[in-house]
Amino acid sequence: MDSDSDSDGSHISATPPRDPFPPPRRPPPPKPPTSSYKSKIKPSSHSETISKLKKPSPKHTKPEPPPKSIPQTEPPPLPSPIGTLPFQIRRPPNQPHPVSTVRSLETLPAGFFSTHRASFSKIQKPSLSFEPEITPQKTTERKINISDFSDSSKTSNKKLPNLIRADAPLPPVNLQKRSVEGNFVKLNINGYKRKFTTKGKKTNSYSSKSKYFKRSKRRVKSEVNTESICDEEGLVAEIKQQPKAEKNIKFESIEAAISAVRKEASDENLVRLLKAMYGYDSFRDGQVEAIKMVLAGKSTILVLPTGAGKSLCYQIPAVVLPGITLVVSPLVALMIDQLKQLPPVIRGGLLSSSQGPEEAAETQRLIQEGSIKVLFVSPERFLNADFLSIFSATTFVSLVVVDEAHCVSEWSHNFRPSYMRLRASLLRAELNVECILAMTATATTTTLHSVMSALEIPSTNLIQKAQLRDNLRLSVSLSGNRMKDMLKLMKSSPFSEAQSIIVYCKFQSETDLISRHLCDNNISAKSYHSGMMARDRSRIQELFCANKIRVVVATVAFGMGLDKRDVGAVIHYSLPESLEEYVQEIGRGGRDGRLSYCHLFLDDVTYYKLRSLMHSDGVDEYAVNKFLCQVFADDTNSHGKVCSLIKESASRKFDMKEEVMLTLLTHLELGERQYLHLLPQLNVTCTLNFHKTSPTLLADKDTAVAAILKKSEIKQGQYELDIPTVANSIGVAPSDLLNHLQNLKVKGEITYELKDPAYCYKIVEVPSDFCSLSALLTRWLLDIENCKVWKLDTVYSAAVFAVDACEKAHGCNVSQQTSCLQQRILDYFKGDNNPDVLDKMTHNSPFLRADIKVFLQSNSHIKFTPRAVARIMHGIGSPAYPSSTWSKSHFWGRYTQIDFKAVMNAAKAELMNFVGKDAPLFA
Repeated sequence: MDSDSDSDGSHISATPPRDPFPPPRRPPPPKPPTSSYKSKIKPSSHSETISKLKKPSPKHTKPEPPPKSIPQTEPPPLPSPIGTLPFQIRRPPNQPHPVSTVRSLETLPAGFFSTHRASFSKIQKPSLSFEPEITPQKTTERKINISDFSDSSKTSNKKLPNLIRADAPLPPVNLQKRSVEGNFVKLNINGYKRKFTTKGKKTNSYSSKSKYFKRSKRRVKSEVNTESICDEEGLVAEIKQQPKAEKNIKFESIEAAISAVRKEASDENLVRLLKAMYGYDSFRDGQVEAIKMVLAGKSTILVLPTGAGKSLCYQIPAVVLPGITLVVSPLVALMIDQLKQLPPVIRGGLLSSSQGPEEAAETQRLIQEGSIKVLFVSPERFLNADFLSIFSATTFVSLVVVDEAHCVSEWSHNFRPSYMRLRASLLRAELNVECILAMTATATTTTLHSVMSALEIPSTNLIQKAQLRDNLRLSVSLSGNRMKDMLKLMKSSPFSEAQSIIVYCKFQSETDLISRHLCDNNISAKSYHSGMMARDRSRIQELFCANKIRVVVATVAFGMGLDKRDVGAVIHYSLPESLEEYVQEIGRGGRDGRLSYCHLFLDDVTYYKLRSLMHSDGVDEYAVNKFLCQVFADDTNSHGKVCSLIKESASRKFDMKEEVMLTLLTHLELGERQYLHLLPQLNVTCTLNFHKTSPTLLADKDTAVAAILKKSEIKQGQYELDIPTVANSIGVAPSDLLNHLQNLKVKGEITYELKDPAYCYKIVEVPSDFCSLSALLTRWLLDIENCKVWKLDTVYSAAVFAVDACEKAHGCNVSQQTSCLQQRILDYFKGDNNPDVLDKMTHNSPFLRADIKVFLQSNSHIKFTPRAVARIMHGIGSPAYPSSTWSKSHFWGRYTQIDFKAVMNAAKAELMNFVGKDAPLFA
């Protein structure tokens, strides 16, 4: 009786296993004539016959009618096997004591409870019930509409007595709340082909052959609506929603609460709205203050710990304020997670580069209609003129929420150039918005001042609470063999009792190595890093949330989109790059309020390697000057015209990472003086073929084709052109030219391919002094580089202090240093009493200059800068000197324990001697 239903064991009979040696019984009567469907259950004429055990379903399925005119005969009574049962039978009080076993129990074929059948342990219900038997009938599957059950209310709902003892142990079902999907707009992210369009609709991103989800799922609509929830075991369950009348009453109560808040945003009215929307009786610390300030139209910055409910502080204002709430988030995964957590009363939407044109157009249409109240976007979206044009007089923005607001500041641990665009002046000019809510979990005093300055938030509007939760237990240990020590830690208490554990590493290769080692030692683990495909990353996160795997070994890429409350331990296999990063990562544990244990392994080798990597983004003034000359190359005729800078070739040419080039371009636009205006990035090289009409005839009718013939080169019979160059020659935007080419392609006139991603911009003003500007930009980048190094030294010093200098007082001991580390972290974020960081680096070596001299002589055909030589000596790859090539040199990473600046100075001295003082150091 294999079943493809979603019943999780509903096909198992209520009859317990038979006595292996039952008394002899009479042979069954001859089988009556049956339909073509051969049932394994013998029909009975008694209405009291107990059917097979069926799992209670939240949906009322229509009972299938029994076969017509099937004669039924009463089987002879059988000897009772009740005395051999492993449990007691309880009879209802109104039933006579003697009960015929024929009418109470059903005989199953031998081997029915074999290993391939679903076991009782998977029946996740608080009690068992028996329902009247339904004789199965072979039918073809079809969709069942709600209208099919119009008479279902007339059927009897009388519950039959539960004959099995009520105290039989059953596994509890711990359900984790997940919002309904009715507030979603269409999404298609990372190739999942999902459409979040209907409430309660389940989707499965895996194929039917997946070993993780083997049971097929069937959804049957009924007059009682259901919604999906995810329990602690990761199994998708269904719960009953309120009837339609109750649901209407609930939404009416929400509307009444919203109206009351609009009239007066008092504490009482806000709590009433909180209760109606979320079911909570009170706000958490800091929430009500932030909501009141936003409703009053005051820009606010909110600093709350990870998992402390920052999202609620914009969700409640979103339903009260008249316009749309725009939420700027750094990661698509984080946007999707926040979108899923919106309450049903709020309809949300998302715009990302992962969406197709149709989905993006549908979302924009819903925005213009006013159907969407909360829209999630990335900061790069503000470069798109089409996006900004959506918000007009009819579609206005009431609130802009800047999530992870520390990314605005270059002094934060996670600075993003695109976040620099989120300045109050630009938001007011583009969106006509007055109120801004900035939210973060980790920010130092310097970072907060920088963010408040950019967003024009007064210091009186800062709401800041403790950045560490009290249920985190922190510990640090020195380790000479981290792999061995971590395995020992996981097998000892309290880590051995943790249901879910996150292990953070710094390098992708480490994640794969550690996860394999854990699996070899019977600990279920998976690796997670940005080098994996998006589909694989999403699958691992889903398995972790479903408790299908116990440990995720991940880089920093894991966690921002994670909403798992029962993480019992967080282990740092590698030293974090800053205390901000450390606080964010340990904050992913213990969100359910239970104790979570956070351990950090400290070793000097990792510290030296990470400190070297802090210099990977640095640039020399000479390279910055060459970069500026390239950006403003056509200074005479480039005003108002679109220029482009191909990422890959420019990165190799200037030995500068793409992120650094974007940072410089953004500063040239948003600095004290505007020199250019950034445009959306494009693939600027086009390879084109003509098909129907000859190029010359088509050029007579089409000015764009005529310009293409003039500005392109013919290579191997194909026309190769630069999109911005052709667009400038006919006075149109590059996006308009691409649209025109697409129209010609639809008509069958041409085919084309695009390549070479590039930064595009318009020049506003050409700098008068390139040297002074390059010196200014270089000093700014150098300060950012030094800030990163200082942050790493600070977290290293805190860890060393916890291990060596901690007085083991105030609850600290050899295995736990919570109080000591908490105090160091709080002092760091406040900016008070910051101790001097440890200077573990040496500043000279008797062999350093000699080795540099040998290295230059052995590579005399290549020209270097002092920074390039220092990077190779520290084992750092760069665009012009990739690790795939230079790691083969025996000088690679030889001097990681020598300060980077000391190596640069030694390299500069040797280069001067090698090439001559007047010769250039880089070409």
